[in-house]
Amino acid sequence: MIERKVNVSYEGKNISAQYKSKVADILKKLNINDKSILGFRVNNEIRNYEYEIVVDSEIEPIYISSQDGYRIYSRTLKMVLYMALVRLYSDADVEFITTINRDQYFTINNMELTEDKINDIKNMMKTIIKKDYPITKRIVPLEEATNLYKESNNIDKLTNLENKLVSYLSMYFCDSTYNYFYGALAPSTGAVECFDLIKYRDGALLIIPDENMNINKDIKDNRLYDTFINFNKLNTILGVETVGKLNDKVLKNKIGSVIQASEAIHQRKLIELVLDIEKKKDIKMILIAGPSSSGKTTFAQKLGVQLQLIGYNPITISMDNYFKERVDTPLGPDGKYDFESVEALDIDLFNTQMRDLIEGKQVELPKFDFVYGVKKYEKNYLKLQKNDILIIEGIHALNPILTTFTPDKNKYKIYIAPIATLNIDGYTKVSSTDTRLLRRMVRDYTTRGNGVEKTFDLWTNVKKGEEKYIFPFVDTVDFIYNSSLIYEPGVIKTFAQPLLLQVEKSSKFYSEARRLYEYLNNFLPIETANIPIDSIIREFIGNGCFYR
Repeated sequence: MIERKVNVSYEGKNISAQYKSKVADILKKLNINDKSILGFRVNNEIRNYEYEIVVDSEIEPIYISSQDGYRIYSRTLKMVLYMALVRLYSDADVEFITTINRDQYFTINNMELTEDKINDIKNMMKTIIKKDYPITKRIVPLEEATNLYKESNNIDKLTNLENKLVSYLSMYFCDSTYNYFYGALAPSTGAVECFDLIKYRDGALLIIPDENMNINKDIKDNRLYDTFINFNKLNTILGVETVGKLNDKVLKNKIGSVIQASEAIHQRKLIELVLDIEKKKDIKMILIAGPSSSGKTTFAQKLGVQLQLIGYNPITISMDNYFKERVDTPLGPDGKYDFESVEALDIDLFNTQMRDLIEGKQVELPKFDFVYGVKKYEKNYLKLQKNDILIIEGIHALNPILTTFTPDKNKYKIYIAPIATLNIDGYTKVSSTDTRLLRRMVRDYTTRGNGVEKTFDLWTNVKKGEEKYIFPFVDTVDFIYNSSLIYEPGVIKTFAQPLLLQVEKSSKFYSEARRLYEYLNNFLPIETANIPIDSIIREFIGNGCFYR
């Protein structure tokens, strides 16, 4: 009988291995024993050490320095936390609330998390990590999974399972403890020895190390937390705290009222914002910034309508028209133009024109020609009249370097972002970053002709720009506007999933496309007929009344 072989490539090393060799066997054959490897991409799909190789394969290790590595590390720490709580407080009702920078904030709904209890949990986690228990993945029939969740009182997972047409579920088992996580885990508890657990607000913060395995010791209060909690309370009022409950509204044909309530929340917050602006009589300039695909364009136009109702004449100025000439644009480390950098803007020109406008002078506004990479002047003159108010929107709008000469009393700063509040289960939140990525993917495919891979390719640099030029200024703003809609994932699902299927298995973005596709499978599709034409989500799916 002929022995079957497979050819394997691992970081430039090529070997022949037996058919059905595990990834762990390949590493052993290559004399690789790197404990920092959390998982692998095998032919662009995320796999673990136990995965069996059955075709010729290219294997890449996954470290915490990558986004996939961060997700694996944080999920595994949550598994260790779950194990510690089962041992110490078996009835603990855990709810992970939000991500603060890289760290994970959670509360226990039926228990006060005191300093002593947090220290007990942390010490138990350290014990579990030191034991280095193996974590195994097993395919479990749905009936068995349901019974396991009933025994462990994981009601939130049961709610979501009821609306899934599946026969089996992938579950993780570790030292007689079991749970389900939306994605891969590390091979053992010992892989996540670097962490911290500290008291924060009403709960605790699970500190995730950075790519160099350093722990952040400088934990600052975060204003986004208050916005999150405020919207989380509204979810409770609507009765849609979890994905399972949202899906139940769809099944019972009650999603229309959820859409109306979600849009009413947006409208109420917009009115609160306008009333706050009205109180500050000297405001001449409203600065709006937020990460990519937050809905800034629609928001600025809706804000303009509301400002007109209280007597203002809003004039919108886009910072995109203040780019430096292409020949003066700074280059990034890759040698390509860095359009995300604040240095890509003509800072002196912007400052000078904004100061002149505030002082009552006339200026000629530029229009940037993106084809030729130059500013053009087409006799677009502007001089502010008594009731005029500037609305300035752009990635760098909150950066004080761009409004140095404008007095603070004349400025009103707004941060806008979709701060998702929906739970998939107690240990998993709907991701705000994924929400923005899916929005951008759908919009850019329709309006800019960008395929999914183009969106993925740009996303890394977009995120770096946000982290450097937007997020540091969030705590300086006058108002935070949450542009998320609780019903949104079910709507975006119908637009995004067909696009994600276009990513071929040979693509380096295949595993990310598959992750997002499977994530969207948690939601039942929602029709668009009941969505108002002025909704922020229309900026991305189309058929709205505002400019996109």
